[in-house]
Amino acid sequence: MAGLRALDCADAEQLRPLLDDPAAGVVRETVAALLPSARELPADWLLARTSTDRPRHVRVGAFRLLDARGGTLALRVAVGLFQDPDMKLRTWAAQSVQRWHPSPGERRGDAEVGELLEQSRHLFSDHMLRRRKWEAGVDN
Repeated sequence: MAGLRALDCADAEQLRPLLDDPAAGVVRETVAALLPSARELPADWLLARTSTDRPRHVRVGAFRLLDARGGTLALRVAVGLFQDPDMKLRTWAAQSVQRWHPSPGERRGDAEVGELLEQSRHLFSDHMLRRRKWEAGVDN
């Protein structure tokens, strides 16, 4: 897999099934190969892989790909993972929310973004929360 990545020959459609592989190393390499095309992967398909009924390594891989997409979807997924049973994944989700900024060209003033940021209030100072909301066009 690493060889395919080095040659830039990774076909996202052929690699997708490997995201469900029982071996964590295979999933890790698959995610690395798919990162450049993360926006092209079906969001619903990736979201299903963040469910707690999936193995940890699959949840982590799907989260990495969704996080790479950015935007409201990445924020929604990260906030949803605050309840994940794995502490490391919850920590990565919190860090993702703290780094989050609206994507260029994304619709400003989305009420969902305001709600997600409110659910993440514990991660920000009052000043930073107001700033994130202002950037997203959902300031109070």
